[in-house]
Amino acid sequence: MEKLKRQKIERKPSHPGEILKNIWLDELNYTQSGFAALLSAATDDKIKVSTMQTKLSEIINGKRAMSADFAVLLGRVLDTSPRMWMNLQVNLDIWEAEKNAA
Repeated sequence: MEKLKRQKIERKPSHPGEILKNIWLDELNYTQSGFAALLSAATDDKIKVSTMQTKLSEIINGKRAMSADFAVLLGRVLDTSPRMWMNLQVNLDIWEAEKNAA
């Protein structure tokens, strides 16, 4: 049996925040402030809505990396796998590291 070799990704992988905004927030008609309130509520209001709004905005705008804690929170609110969010971030991190090492 012939072993298939996976092709290397040439384009920059999407930032998890881009996926979050374009596929989830926009499609579900969530505003950033409304979604930040849902995230805050999922922490039993341990994290203020304003703090969550700042984190969310930074992630959506690609200024902050996806953390494991935020991935778990997104998974809880959106009923998705935290691993999916972390895989998006890891793919981006590896792509950037390879470009910087070249």
